[in-house]
Amino acid sequence: MTRYYSANAQDTTVTSAITSSSISVVVGATTNFPTQYPFILALDFGGASEELVAVTAASGLTLTITRGFNGTTAQAHSTGAVVRHVATAQDFTDAQNHYNASSAVHGVTGSIVGTTDTQTLTNKTISASSNTLTGVVTPSSTDTLTNKDLTSGTNTFPTSLATLTGSQTLTNKDLTSSTNSFPSNLGNTFTVNAQTGTTYTLVASDANKLVTATNSGTITITIPAGVFSVGQSVNITQLGVGQVIFQGDGTSTVYSTPGLKLRAQYSVASVACIATNTFLLVGDLTA
Repeated sequence: MTRYYSANAQDTTVTSAITSSSISVVVGATTNFPTQYPFILALDFGGASEELVAVTAASGLTLTITRGFNGTTAQAHSTGAVVRHVATAQDFTDAQNHYNASSAVHGVTGSIVGTTDTQTLTNKTISASSNTLTGVVTPSSTDTLTNKDLTSGTNTFPTSLATLTGSQTLTNKDLTSSTNSFPSNLGNTFTVNAQTGTTYTLVASDANKLVTATNSGTITITIPAGVFSVGQSVNITQLGVGQVIFQGDGTSTVYSTPGLKLRAQYSVASVACIATNTFLLVGDLTA
C-alpha cells in the first residue's frame, strides 16, 4: 500500500477525546499535512500511550483513521494529546522487502528482467526499430529453419543454398508455374488398358487411361453409374475393324452427338463425368 508524506507537517493536538474504538479524531490543525491518503499520525506522540493511526480521509479537521497501525495498540486519547505526522518502522521494512524482492515489485507481475543476469525472456515484444540486437546468428547452410516464413525482400539468403537438380527430391512443396521454371524434359504419360473382347464395362481404375478396343466384331462399351467422380474422364479408341458402341447401364445418363458409336477404325472418343452418374461422350462419333 502506498503511503504519503509531508516534510514540513506541523504538530497539533487532539481537540476532542476519543476512545479505543473511535474511527475518527478531531485535531486542532492540519497544517502541511499530506493531501493524499493514507498517511500516518502518532497520537500521544512520545507518551506511554502513543498509538500509530493511518488517516484514510479528512473532512475539515475531522480525520477518518484506521487504528493500531504497525503493531501499536488502539487506546483512548485525551484532549490535548500531541499529534505528529511520522514515518514508521513499516516504511523501512517495506523498503527492505522491496529491495530484496526478485518478482512482483514496482507493480510488475512476474520476475524483473535484470541487465546482467542470465535470464530467459518469455512473452516479450522486442521492437527492432527501437532496440539494437547484437550477436544475432546469420543463417547459414548448417542452420535448420522449421515453419518459418522468409520473405526475400527482407531476408538475405546464403549463397550456399542448394541449386535444384534432377538428383534432389522435393516433398510437400507448392511450386507455381508462373513463378518457377521447370525443365523442358517434363512430360505427361498415360496408361493403356487393352481390351480385345466384344463387351467391356468401364471401371474406376480406367479414369485418365486410354482404353483400346480391338476385335473383328462389334464391341459394346458400357458406361456405369456409381463408378466415376465428377471431373474424371476416360479415352476410348477403336483399334480393330469391329465398331465400338457405347451405352449406359440403365442407371447412368450419357449425352452425345451425333451418336453413340465410334465412326471408324482408329477413331477416338472421351467419356467425361459431368455430374453424378451423368456423362458427356465427345469425339469422332457417328449415329
